This record gives sequence, structure tokens and C-alpha cells, in this order.
Amino acid sequence: MNTLLKMSFRYLFYPVWMALTVWVMFVILSGQMTYWPSSILFIVLSGLMIALAEYHSPYQPNWLESHQDGLTDILHAIFNLVLIVSVSKIIEILDIFRFFPRLWPDQWSWFWQLMLVALVIDFGLWLMHRFSHRYKFLWKLHAIHHHSSRLYWLNAEKRHPLSALILAGPSLMILAILGAPSILIGCWMMYMAVHLFFQHANVDYRVGALKYIFAVAEVHRIHHKHGHGRKNFGEVFIFWDIIFGSFYYEKQNIKPDQVGVRSPIPNEYLAQLKWPFQK
Repeated sequence: MNTLLKMSFRYLFYPVWMALTVWVMFVILSGQMTYWPSSILFIVLSGLMIALAEYHSPYQPNWLESHQDGLTDILHAIFNLVLIVSVSKIIEILDIFRFFPRLWPDQWSWFWQLMLVALVIDFGLWLMHRFSHRYKFLWKLHAIHHHSSRLYWLNAEKRHPLSALILAGPSLMILAILGAPSILIGCWMMYMAVHLFFQHANVDYRVGALKYIFAVAEVHRIHHKHGHGRKNFGEVFIFWDIIFGSFYYEKQNIKPDQVGVRSPIPNEYLAQLKWPFQK
């Protein structure tokens, strides 16, 4: 890439693509596109675009090489992405068994309802993520996510299924009890899936001051760095860490050998699912 194109890509790739993601969300909410299969198709398209960007503008060229993790990461991604796009349907089914009144502010505009969904889900994820670095059994489940010795887009969905349920379950349960529209939950989950690809991407991109609002790769790589696991727990928003004192940022490159846990976690998918339950 020439210098001007490289600089444009570095600062525009994330905000432009996430703006496109917001547009897709509101097209779905307007009824011009159906949530299924539009959501999963857009998530997959986003992943492929970020994978292509990693090849052309890597943060660490070493992380482009296979670390014997490709197949395992693909299997994790398939399961967890199907779970993400299924959440809205699960919430919809659970609503059939409602025996108490809705407390959800239906009188608000779609935008503010979506923002409320976003804040509830993101704070719940932030809190459970923090707990997952504090309590032993939760950490054993979450350690699968930190297992990789490289950071790239597929790390976003490298999670033990039980860990994924523990992380998202409390906030989703609260929204279900309040009676939040399932389509809003589904659209935010789609947005979050795309953002998490960027959060773990091996792409040399920057966002300037936005890094104090969004948990992008610049701040999330620090969370994966050895010795910094109890910093920057944010999923989509980083301001929870700023508010509660767990934010940390310093301008430096994360070296290839500074990520990944030292626990003897196996590389195979099924073995990783069993590992947290072994002594």
C-alpha cells in the first residue's frame, strides 16, 4: 500500500465498517431485511473482510502463520456464532412462558431501546469477564479464550461454550425478564460479533480518541498481554474499565511471544472442552 492509502486504511477501516454494521442493523429493524439469514451472512462477510485486511496490513506478521490452532478456532467460531444469532429466537420462545408484566420501555424510540439493550448486555459481559479472571473455575473455562499464542480475528469466538453462557447469560436473562424485543437483542449480538472480530484482529488499525469509548484492538491486546490480564475487560465499550479503575493503556507494540497462557491446554477442540473439568 502507498503511504496515503495505508494511513487512510489505518484510521478508516474500523469506523467505516462499523458504520456499515449499524446501517445493516437498522435495515433489519425497519423490516427491509429479515434477521435470518441476513445477520449470519453479514457476520461471515465481516470476518472474511477482516481476514483479508490481516493479510494486507498485519499488526504482527508472525501471527499470520498457523500456530496449530486453525481447525480448533474454526470449530469454536461455528458453534459460538450459531449460538449468537440464535439468541433472539431463544428469547422469543422464552417469552411464550411469560407470567408477569413487561417493564420494558416500549414507548421509547427504537434507537434508545437499542442503546439500553447495548448497555445492559455490555455491562453484564464486562462484569462476568472480570469475575472470570478472579474465580478459579470461571478462569479455567475462560482460559481457553486466552490459550492462543497469537491474536487474529478468529480468536473473537474462541470460547468454551459454558464460558460463553456464563458471560452473556445474566444480562440476557435480565433483558428477557424485562421484556426487551428479541429483534433488538439479536441485532446487538450481530453488532457485537463484528466488533469482536475487530477487537482481536491482527490488523494494524487505529481509532484515535475512540479507544477511550470502544474496546478496540489497541486496548484489548493489552488484556491478552502477559501480566495484564486484569486490565481492559470491556467487550464493546471500554468506559466500564475507565469508570471502575481497570483501564490501562500505553503506546507500545505487543510482541508475538507476549500473548497466550502458560497452562497446558491442549490444541484439539474436544480436548479443550474437557480440559476445565480435569484436575
